[in-house]
Amino acid sequence: MTLSVGFLNKKIYRYILKESLYIFLLSLGILTFIMILSRIGRIADLVINKGVFLKDIFLLVVYSSPPFLTFTLPMSFLLSTIVTLGRLSSENEILVLKASGVDLRCLFYPIGIVAVAITILGLVNTTLLLPKGGELFRNTLLDIVKKGISLDDKEGIFNDTIPGVVIYIDKVDTENKVLAGIMVSDDRDKDVKQMISASKGLINFDPVTLDLVFIFEKGNLHRWEKKSDIYRSLSFKNYTFSLNLSNILPTNVSLRKRPHEMNIGELRRAASKAEPSDRYDLLLEIYKKFSLPFSSIAFTFLIIPLGVKRRGEGKFSGIIYSLLLFVFYYVVMAFSENAGKAINIPTFFVVWIPNLVIVILGLKLTKELNSEEKEYIVQKIKHILGYYLEKAK
Repeated sequence: MTLSVGFLNKKIYRYILKESLYIFLLSLGILTFIMILSRIGRIADLVINKGVFLKDIFLLVVYSSPPFLTFTLPMSFLLSTIVTLGRLSSENEILVLKASGVDLRCLFYPIGIVAVAITILGLVNTTLLLPKGGELFRNTLLDIVKKGISLDDKEGIFNDTIPGVVIYIDKVDTENKVLAGIMVSDDRDKDVKQMISASKGLINFDPVTLDLVFIFEKGNLHRWEKKSDIYRSLSFKNYTFSLNLSNILPTNVSLRKRPHEMNIGELRRAASKAEPSDRYDLLLEIYKKFSLPFSSIAFTFLIIPLGVKRRGEGKFSGIIYSLLLFVFYYVVMAFSENAGKAINIPTFFVVWIPNLVIVILGLKLTKELNSEEKEYIVQKIKHILGYYLEKAK
């Protein structure tokens, strides 16, 4: 009998690893793609209106993936495990294991291995890939902006890359970066139109502020103010004309690092200089880089009983459970962060509260993992939550 149980254990381990890996990769790809769609919509006009190469768009999509992987990695693990165990339960294979004398707690071994692997991958993502990806994303955007306003290969043509501005340059000295025969039409302000022409000039681009500065020599400026119907004309020896190119970037894309894109060292330096209210949020970001990946291990305690006891609850109940659990996790996280900030609970403890809640619920359900109760798992969770609410009162 010992050999039979051992054989069944190994067989079920291989089956779970194979099935969960397939569903995990599939769900990870789909969920990440769905979340990236929001950003794809913002950069689609770069291809349509700015003529950006598809290679650059692909790089932008890849570099924007790490922030979404922070969420989709544990969610895909949650979904793949519940669906895999639910299939075993619905096809009565769990019943066969029980009849063969197998303790269902052995399922923690293969699923735990997967959870640890995904946790390690999540830690690499939050501590390394996410900060690096954000930096590469911004650099690629800047390269796109530079290509759009590059004048080296635009001699003798009208460049309208910048909205509301048309630039014409007769000749470009690429070695000395000197422009000759320059004309600029500026229609950015609907009430003011101006035309600048110069015999020569220089151009400078600041990648930090995204300011494009023209230094013109020996030219004329013509300006018409519509409201007052005033026309001005002047000649100049030197004239500086500046443009900010932030409006040719995708909307809602910031070139400054947001807290979740910073690495741990940057967050610590920012926290040391920040105001007390901001410092708390920055410290939360530091510890969340560890607590969020470890949510996969926390979910292990809950998804095994959820998956095993789903028999007769429908094929799509696993997806519903996964979504509800994930929403529940982030509701608890938001509540604990707000409560912690209000009563000044140390950030290290606050970020681990959601994981602790999930583990406690999971351990309560795991005690009856081998039982044959007909009560649905939803009802069981409802009873557990009701019990703890009564105790809290």
